[in-house]
Amino acid sequence: MTRIIADISVSLDGFVTGPEPGPRNGLGTGGEALHAWAFSADPEDRRVLREATARSGAVVLGRRLFDVVDGPQGWNDETGYGAGEVGKPAFIVVTGSPPKSVRLTELD
Repeated sequence: MTRIIADISVSLDGFVTGPEPGPRNGLGTGGEALHAWAFSADPEDRRVLREATARSGAVVLGRRLFDVVDGPQGWNDETGYGAGEVGKPAFIVVTGSPPKSVRLTELD
């Protein structure tokens, strides 16, 4: 049987970013606090992130999230899905036509 596991850092009121997220401000204003644990050097935080990412068979991004992570202030070689842990392959769900160009071609 197929298992689907979803995980994300979320605030107690249900937000995953601060206010006003966008391509140049991916986590919104103050949103870094929600995800600080993922970038922590704490061994337990690193273990939890590594194990969760290792279970990922794929990463699914909506078009809005893709626009943020592929934008000029988005993910790079050091920061991506899993805060340095690799989760592949990525599937981008689009509601219209595919983007004309893509800066990130893989989640390495």
